[in-house]
Amino acid sequence: MGILSGNDKLCEDICNALGLKHVIILDLHMGINESVTVTAKFYPEIDGIRQLIPIMKKFELFYQNE
Repeated sequence: MGILSGNDKLCEDICNALGLKHVIILDLHMGINESVTVTAKFYPEIDGIRQLIPIMKKFELFYQNE
């Protein structure tokens, strides 16, 4: 088994297949007899951020001090 770096074509192909853009960190976990999970850290596009505003306005956010 080889080691991949973020510059490998395979990493780019995986991100493209999953529709991920501007990815900083990609963790693809494929455990035996487990569901495949993907954890990604990325820079969102400005249009996506703008779409969050009306969604977030639907909720009342609160701080819970323990």
